[in-house]
Amino acid sequence: MPGNGDGGGSRDLGSRDSRNGDVGDVLVIGSVNRDLTVRTERFPAPGETVLGDHLLTGLGGKGANQAVAAAGAGARTRLLATVGDDAHGTELLRALAAAGVGTAPIHRAPGLATGTALITVDHRGENQIVVVPGANAATGADRVREEATAVAAADVVVVQGEIPVDAVVEAVRLGPRLTVLNLAPYIAVPRPVLQRVDVLVVNATEAGQVLSAAAPPGVPAALDAVRLLAGSARNAVITLGADGAVVAGERTPPVHLPVPEAVEVVDATGAGDAFVGVLAARLAAGEDLAGAVAHGVAAASRSVRVAGAAGAAVRVPSPAQGA
Repeated sequence: MPGNGDGGGSRDLGSRDSRNGDVGDVLVIGSVNRDLTVRTERFPAPGETVLGDHLLTGLGGKGANQAVAAAGAGARTRLLATVGDDAHGTELLRALAAAGVGTAPIHRAPGLATGTALITVDHRGENQIVVVPGANAATGADRVREEATAVAAADVVVVQGEIPVDAVVEAVRLGPRLTVLNLAPYIAVPRPVLQRVDVLVVNATEAGQVLSAAAPPGVPAALDAVRLLAGSARNAVITLGADGAVVAGERTPPVHLPVPEAVEVVDATGAGDAFVGVLAARLAAGEDLAGAVAHGVAAASRSVRVAGAAGAAVRVPSPAQGA
């Protein structure tokens, strides 16, 4: 199977034999944050102070959330990241290990603070987030090159937009098998790099940013948008919250995969990360893309029932266990 760095043609997803019991290896390259989450009845207007009724402190960051979700779905999972040489970094490393995530590729950066996310959640479960990257900014291309052996050993490599873009570029270049790029938050990735990505995952807002257009307002518009995105990457997925997701490939038409059942939303923080982590785990085990997306949608819908980004850790059946 050709590596991403050779500019070779499309690789078939789901080519590994998922019936042999091998759950596959996932390497997530991304952020680790200490999340401070406050619940309030409504978001404050500019200049306004409102009272919160609950405060949660815990593990977060897209890299950490996605790694925890992949491990919860049964994949052998490691996280390449950077935390500060502080008490928060120690606490988060312990939490990752307890969740079954391999932490050997995580670097502790002297003199840097561990990343922090300030999250406000309203009564509908919607959120507003401000991230202070801290040590995450040190996860650059050099760190990816230092862990080239881990990158080469993974069946699926996952990267997101919470790390420097040069790390994303290097991960796509080095990834020998399947790469999943979650452009959240949106960062400008060179078009030749996007063309080497096996699965591009974005939400509706990010899809609009990639396409330099308005966010698709519903499922029909999203089906059109994902078809266009599949011309930028080898395959593309747009997550649509309560409407599930749409997926398309360079040789396959757009498909809508709805949420299996309506759920009461407690907190949508981390739902996208639950989706990406489970998607990666399923792909690592040999699932085809549509099947992996369906499992990701189901996992995301379960995660919103739980407060905090730890909802990404809602356990789902592993590929070896069946759905």
